[in-house]
Amino acid sequence: MNYNLAFLGFGNVGKALAKLLLKKEEELKQRYDVTFTVTGISTGKHGSAINSQGIDLRSALTADNFNQFSAVTAPADAFEFIRNCGADILFENSPVNYESGQPAVDHLKLALGLG
Repeated sequence: MNYNLAFLGFGNVGKALAKLLLKKEEELKQRYDVTFTVTGISTGKHGSAINSQGIDLRSALTADNFNQFSAVTAPADAFEFIRNCGADILFENSPVNYESGQPAVDHLKLALGLG
């Protein structure tokens, strides 16, 4: 089964997760018959990319700007990114207010509402 993945936030945590996924990619395929395609990456500082055909995760790990990987116009904000990235699984790694949980709470509510 192939899953479309999106990263909202791609700093230290997002990149560490991406590296782990790449490291375990063959094991996920062989052991669980799971493959993945990254269809979106969005950051506050380094742009956003949405590409239903897939984003090369290895190239993204060294990129300074993600707009170059996008097949569509960059989304105006995180909510538009979530609506349009085509992900089955969203990794929410954006900076968060530890008292309110925002903006992560609203991001996740939207993502869950979209299925």
